[in-house]
Amino acid sequence: MSTVRDRHRAIIELLKSEGGRLSVNALSERLGVSSVTIRQDLRALAEKKLVDRVYGGVVLRSTSFPALELSFETRLQEAVRQKEAIGRYAASLVRRGYGIALDGSTTAYALIPYLKQIGELTIVTNSLFIAQRLRDAPRLTVFLPSGRLRGESATLVGSLNGVPALNLNLGFFGAWGVSPTQGITDVNPDEVAMRRAMMALCLETIIIVDGRKWGEIAPYTWATFDEIGRIITDDSAPRDVVEEVRRLGVTVDVVPVNGEL
Repeated sequence: MSTVRDRHRAIIELLKSEGGRLSVNALSERLGVSSVTIRQDLRALAEKKLVDRVYGGVVLRSTSFPALELSFETRLQEAVRQKEAIGRYAASLVRRGYGIALDGSTTAYALIPYLKQIGELTIVTNSLFIAQRLRDAPRLTVFLPSGRLRGESATLVGSLNGVPALNLNLGFFGAWGVSPTQGITDVNPDEVAMRRAMMALCLETIIIVDGRKWGEIAPYTWATFDEIGRIITDDSAPRDVVEEVRRLGVTVDVVPVNGEL
């Protein structure tokens, strides 16, 4: 399994297909990883109330499998080079004096070092991680909404109370999936509502996703293709899906991970 997310999804699928109960040893053999890794995976899935730990193994808690949302810290370790390339390219579209929105995605987080070099920006974000990294940049004006804290993503959700009625030039938003049929999707309705609220402030909305997200579909569609300005992705994105979205009239910028932009 190439990522933590892939393993978690594979574990759930194996449980669903094999009676809802498997041992740690069986999962270790089937997925080709150590029993230590499997136990870490099962601990994370149990914390999300998707499984119950039992002696020597695990039991599927429910036959309905919601889309898995991994913690910000876990997602930060995935597709690192791809997100860095996307972040560098996305930041190149920002000019001094711009107002921009950044959601709580780890891909938006990748813009931060490049935005600091620009300076004199107004930034609206609901991400505590992003706000924390911007606190030592005095030339940046940062607005955070008030609302409820989501521990999984370290974001504030609810409403844009506390944020002035700004006209932002660009909004950069991550997503769980990009589908030619379902548009831009994600797993949490509160995050979806906050993205929609921030998007309403932006003159142009830009989706920033690495290649793993293409063709994926989560429960909630939060943007249609006629609502976004462009998509920025990396060169691991499946070409056939990218071309299908382009045929729908969407600008897709494919950034090389190795080599110059």
